[in-house]
This record gives sequence, structure tokens and C-alpha cells, in this order.
Amino acid sequence: MKLISVASIGLAVVTWLVVVVAIASIHQISLAVRLLILAVLLVLFGSTEWLLWSVLRPSVLRADAIELSFGPWIDRQRMQRSELAVIFRGQVTGKGRTRGVWYKSYIFAAADGKVGMACGALMFTPDGMAQFAHRLQVPMKGDFSLKVKDSVDVATA
Repeated sequence: MKLISVASIGLAVVTWLVVVVAIASIHQISLAVRLLILAVLLVLFGSTEWLLWSVLRPSVLRADAIELSFGPWIDRQRMQRSELAVIFRGQVTGKGRTRGVWYKSYIFAAADGKVGMACGALMFTPDGMAQFAHRLQVPMKGDFSLKVKDSVDVATA
């Protein structure tokens, strides 16, 4: 991930330098117009790099006194911490093009079994998730064998 970020920033800097040299060498354009073009391109490159950085960075599972959240800012999942009753190891279907494919996931469920949010099991170690559940003082159940859609049977899971 770091290599992709460094390569992306390096490519943007090299491209930026080529554009600066090209624009500076054209003397038929007035200085004010050249500076305006450079400013627009700087904003364009900066916003593109920021968008790539925010989308490509790994997702983080967060918990505070009020809520749990997971995922990038574009597709963030949230759940009230007071509603969380169990972290269930099961399978959920993907979104978009991966719909129909079942992925091993940690499923955060309420006391009535309603799924609040889910995060992929490949992103977190089993020990790390167990420590997270211990900090939240909720049990972990399941063994990644059950397929879950909207709710989990919390009593028998």
C-alpha cells in the first residue's frame, strides 16, 4: 500500500514538473495566465492525490463512547455502541459487482440479532478482533460457517 502511495505521489510530482517547464517555456502566454493555469493544475493534482490516498488507505475499525465505525469515508458503516450485543463470525455477501459471493466477516449484531455492520475477516487478525471484543465487553460467537443476510440468531449462535 505504501509503495502504491509513493509511486502515485512520485508520478504526480514528475508530471507537475513537466507541466511547469512546458508552461514556463511558452512565452506567448502572459505571466498572469501562466500562473493561473499552474494554480488550477496544482489544485487538480492535489485533489486527485487526496482522493486516491483516502480511497486506497486501509480501513480502520473505530469505537468511541457513542458509536462503532468501519470503512473509508465514502462508504462508512456505523452502529450505536449501546446497540452492540455480539460480534459474530459468519459470511456476508459482497456489494456491487461481488454480489452473490460470500465473504468471511465479523458481523456486529444487536441484541435482537439485527446486523448493524460487518467487516471482512481478512482485514483483522483473530487475536486483534478478540481483543477488540474484550475491550467492548461483548462476546464473540460463530465460526465463519453460517451465511448471514439481515439478522443473526444471537441465542443459538
